[in-house]
Amino acid sequence: MAQQEVPVINLRHAFSMRINNSGRIEFEGAMRKSVFEPVSGGEIWGPRLQGRVVPQSGADYATNELTDAHMMLQAADGTWIHMNLLGFEHADNGEAYFRVAPYFDTPRGTHEWLSKTVFVGKGERHQNPSHCILHIHEVL
Repeated sequence: MAQQEVPVINLRHAFSMRINNSGRIEFEGAMRKSVFEPVSGGEIWGPRLQGRVVPQSGADYATNELTDAHMMLQAADGTWIHMNLLGFEHADNGEAYFRVAPYFDTPRGTHEWLSKTVFVGKGERHQNPSHCILHIHEVL
């Protein structure tokens, strides 16, 4: 079989977001270590989406460095958006960073493109106050 050229995948910055956390519960179970972090709000800015992270609308349920967060976002025009954020967190030299793949569910209309696009992102965790910053890119 002839070897084919692998196509290049391009990314475009869609938006960034700050997710504020309102606490952290660590649980060391018999089979795994889990962390629960409720969301207390945040903001969204960038070329493709602006708005806010809705306070008390979800949480991150992390297990063994894997993250599975669910929360509600609200676009600047008032549209409700559900976000499921899957990925992993890793600490390197004391600095925690993320690699994530967010999935969105939106109503039909202006923000429907979020539900029909593949995204990847990276971010970092900050303390005092506890929050993370994520930079989300759409796969073109």
